[in-house]
Amino acid sequence: MSPGPFDLTRAEPPDMVDLARYPITHLEGPRGRLLVAEGRAALAATGAWCLPGFLRREAVLAMAAEAEALVPLAYRGPTEATPYFYDYDATGLPEGHTRRRTTPRRLSQIAYDLIPEQSGIRRLYHWEALPEFLAAVLDAPRIYRSADPYQALNIAVMEDGGQQQWHFDTNECNVTLLLQASESGGEFEWVPWIRSDADESYDAVGRVLDGVRDGVRSIAIEPGMLMLFQGRCSLHRVAPMQGRRRRLQTILGFNRKPSQVGSLASSILHYGPRVQAAGRS
Repeated sequence: MSPGPFDLTRAEPPDMVDLARYPITHLEGPRGRLLVAEGRAALAATGAWCLPGFLRREAVLAMAAEAEALVPLAYRGPTEATPYFYDYDATGLPEGHTRRRTTPRRLSQIAYDLIPEQSGIRRLYHWEALPEFLAAVLDAPRIYRSADPYQALNIAVMEDGGQQQWHFDTNECNVTLLLQASESGGEFEWVPWIRSDADESYDAVGRVLDGVRDGVRSIAIEPGMLMLFQGRCSLHRVAPMQGRRRRLQTILGFNRKPSQVGSLASSILHYGPRVQAAGRS
């Protein structure tokens, strides 16, 4: 870009990211190898890796402004959900079972199909360097963008009192990018490796839902911070936030397999009746 005020409409992804701090386009170099090693160690230790200042400050402010303009398109969705909100069938389970318990959910989401193609966050999502970087950190042959027309890229919007319920993810690794922080609260909280493929650990999950804080980690996410998080086995939430300033966070969908989409039921629940009306099969 030419010198002068930051122009997101003209900026390319390398202009948005602090490549001097995070050389994700040169992973074969010594600093790139160190960065990948740091990410692998952090994910192995706690299931989470935060990269503060991943986005340049000018880019963060411009993307937050873009997101603010899209807020009227956000859909509120359910006001409470279980930790297994992607799995809606609790048939036969008794009242009080962990799979049937809910915690508050106070947020709206802007679906992928409503985010303009020329927006900064969408162009960043389609930057080839990003999945290549993720593949290196996750030690995967290749990482693919989600093929879901609604869930691939989201902007989560929280107003005063907003929060996200305790839950697990379906993906092995989620990627988030905070664009704007709340005035207070809104910390990311998680319990690393509380369950496994062999053991759901319903009793341990239930204690967290009861408010027991043993094992709960917390971090105040900063605007411009990229976060990689292995949420399939780590229970997590966004704690209640306060203040007039909205909390705006993007969720970038990536998978180890190509052409993956989320469930239609989940899309209808989180993005509204228009999804069902569209008749996606």
